[in-house]
Amino acid sequence: LEHLLLGAIPKEATLLTHLRRNFPNVLDVHLSPGGTMRFHLYVKLKKTQEGQGKNVILGAFAGSFDLKHVIVVDDDVDIHNPAEVEWAVATRFQADRDLVIVPESQGSKLDPSNRDGVGAKMGLDATKPLAAAEMTFKRIHVPGEEAVDVDEVLKRSGTDWRAASKS
Repeated sequence: LEHLLLGAIPKEATLLTHLRRNFPNVLDVHLSPGGTMRFHLYVKLKKTQEGQGKNVILGAFAGSFDLKHVIVVDDDVDIHNPAEVEWAVATRFQADRDLVIVPESQGSKLDPSNRDGVGAKMGLDATKPLAAAEMTFKRIHVPGEEAVDVDEVLKRSGTDWRAASKS
């Protein structure tokens, strides 16, 4: 992990600077551990115009040939929390309109799925439409839910719900 972090920190700074030159509303970037802190980039964007997410994706690919997957999310998503990024993809992304694929492009020779450094890149624009009604994409929370320790509640109930669901 140490060598991955030492490589990712300067790359994130370089990518953030690169993207902000053309998109000053890019708020943050994160090279995710699941993408070996080299291949998967999450971008937090304060979207101001439709189509901007796709342009940011293309700009990110232009900033580093190592990138294989880029996911752009809105400013209400914590890009350092993979569950929140997945939530944005699950609730704000549709493949037929929000997917960007760049086939036969230069990639990292460290990626074993590439053919001698040539492969495909994929971008997911998981930003909400600007014209969407406020409640359409609003996250709803039950007051006090963060204080509930689900494991403790299950332990006290004496029920192993995982085992019960298999029978």
